[in-house]
Amino acid sequence: MIDVCRMIRDGHFGLEEYFKSLCDKIEGGNDYFLLGADFASYLEAQAAADEAFVDEERWTRMSILSAAGSGRFSSDRTIQEYAEDTWGIQPCRCSF
Repeated sequence: MIDVCRMIRDGHFGLEEYFKSLCDKIEGGNDYFLLGADFASYLEAQAAADEAFVDEERWTRMSILSAAGSGRFSSDRTIQEYAEDTWGIQPCRCSF
């Protein structure tokens, strides 16, 4: 976690002054949301994505499979299921 801040402070990602307060919090033990805890694995995943992206055929295949595998999603459906399954309530019909 501190190594990531060192990279930021050394200008590895640019804008080192912009992120100074973030690094101060992370290094000071105030990383409430654990932003720095898995940054190394984020960098690894980003490197893998960058590698896949340069292979257009691979990237296209991965993109299509990802979209197809996401299943049916709708925020309205999700809210309706949550209301019914979790709260046991039915929608209120509005009449205009």
